[in-house]
Amino acid sequence: MLGLFTILTVLPFLFFSTDAVGSVGTLAISLGTSTVCGISAYTFPRIIYCTNISESVPTSPYQIYPNVSFDYVSASTTFLCGLKSSKRVIFCWNGNPVNTKQVYRGPWVLSDISIGKNHVSAIDQSTNEIRWWSKAGLFPSSVLGNYSSLTSGNNFTCAITSNGKVTCWGPLSSAMQYSFSKYSMATIVAGDSHMCGLDTSGFVICKGSNSLGQSYSPPGLPYDYTRFALGSSHTCAIKQPKGTVVCWGGSNGTHLYTPLNDTSFEFLVAAGNITCGLASAEHSILCWGSDWRTVSVRTLSLPKILPGICVEEGSGECKCGFLPNSGNLCAGVGVICQQCDSLWIQQLLHPELFPLPSESKRWKVEDVVGLVCLFVGACGITFSLSLILCRKEDLRK
Repeated sequence: MLGLFTILTVLPFLFFSTDAVGSVGTLAISLGTSTVCGISAYTFPRIIYCTNISESVPTSPYQIYPNVSFDYVSASTTFLCGLKSSKRVIFCWNGNPVNTKQVYRGPWVLSDISIGKNHVSAIDQSTNEIRWWSKAGLFPSSVLGNYSSLTSGNNFTCAITSNGKVTCWGPLSSAMQYSFSKYSMATIVAGDSHMCGLDTSGFVICKGSNSLGQSYSPPGLPYDYTRFALGSSHTCAIKQPKGTVVCWGGSNGTHLYTPLNDTSFEFLVAAGNITCGLASAEHSILCWGSDWRTVSVRTLSLPKILPGICVEEGSGECKCGFLPNSGNLCAGVGVICQQCDSLWIQQLLHPELFPLPSESKRWKVEDVVGLVCLFVGACGITFSLSLILCRKEDLRK
């Protein structure tokens, strides 16, 4: 009981200040062009490889600018975009590499590229602004503020402010923003017309279109579910602590199902009725449909894909340390941040499964319990002193 109390007490403070875990940025699906693209691991430059998912027989992957290094890839139904490792250039294409076009080249240092139906958005790290590239002025050119968890759906973009509030922009933004108005959120991920994420207490919150149960919020303990992927009418998430996939919505309604049994995943992406994920064991890409009665899993003919964005080791971006072997995954040019949900939850719940090289460098459950007990004890002493002082004051009257 004490262990559960410790976890429930400590985790909200850890998660409120951590990096968003909603969007990974190294894999994307464009269903309208039947294309899946990912950023290769163990190579530099970090190359975007793409393959066709409509063919019954796996096709050989092709490259997008093989001499150019990319950090992010994102997609809508009809096109995909990549952000160069310089973070100052965006290329987009419609599934055919011949039609690749430069959308932006300039002084802004960009990150967290997110694509909706007819727009591209990104966070400008140099000015703390969200910037858009869109048709017909459907979105503002930029908005100033300290935002995280940038995500886009069909004609809306949303992000989380520094105090946990969801703010949205675009033609269909008002209803989505209002549906999250009473929640303090830590992460959000958008589908076509619904959005899911974790609130700052670690519980799943899904809002928006719910015609087929895609906005169902499954019950469970805090931080049971992470790494959301939303399609047109279904939702999938990674279930902790084993990293297996749980899905709902589509033809399944609110029925939860596990499409791949005990396979562990690093992250998931979805589009239409398709979900793909990076398998933890081999870093291969597996894809499946949203009907639990006829789940057919397919391994894509892509090289090993990065499990996260490679960042400069001394940048201070990795608040919870580095992913094991990430230096090699990034080919010696950068590291991948350990997602804080994985590290803290699994070490707190199952410390024996995740030993670190040095005892001095790990937080044990006993350490956390000690800190909580110290805090509770300090509160008790303060409360007792307050009662004594109040009692003395009453006696003087």
